[in-house]
Amino acid sequence: MSGLLASVAAYTVLFTLLIAGAEHLSRPAALAEALAAHRVLPAPVTVAALAIGSEGLLAGTGIVALLYDSGEGLLIAVLVGSVALLGLYAGYGLYLRSTGRTGSCGCSRVELPMTGWVVARASILAGLALVALFLSGSIIPANRLDASLAVVLLASATFTALLWHLPAAMYEPAPAPANRPRTVGPSA
Repeated sequence: MSGLLASVAAYTVLFTLLIAGAEHLSRPAALAEALAAHRVLPAPVTVAALAIGSEGLLAGTGIVALLYDSGEGLLIAVLVGSVALLGLYAGYGLYLRSTGRTGSCGCSRVELPMTGWVVARASILAGLALVALFLSGSIIPANRLDASLAVVLLASATFTALLWHLPAAMYEPAPAPANRPRTVGPSA
């Protein structure tokens, strides 16, 4: 059972980092613009480039480590890096929320505000990376083509999709002001 838990946790983290890196690369200015608007970090373009590079490096290296039987040490390093990066994301989001700084989270191509759900997603992913790290000896490698790997890949893909869309799905925009004049359509 720990093999399933560790594997789903590890693959979910790596798939999410892969999607995050791809989303950021599809519109690289989005993260830098969001960081600049937050007015917290110096050199937002440099920080954005480091974050995007870290996501890609961790995801790519983790996938390579899962493909080789001798990749356990490399996978442990990737999981340590993932815990650190995702923990930083959660801490940064929590800091922004606690100081009342608003604006885009810069998470993807879509403009989403920095909500508690963005912080929750980063925290959940950091926790999953930590679980995978502690149970790293039982992670099912990607070169083991059997039913257990299929279950892990399907579960991880599902959790990745759910976690990736969590902030957008839970976002409730402010309602329109009540004093707007109503338009009346043609009567039937």
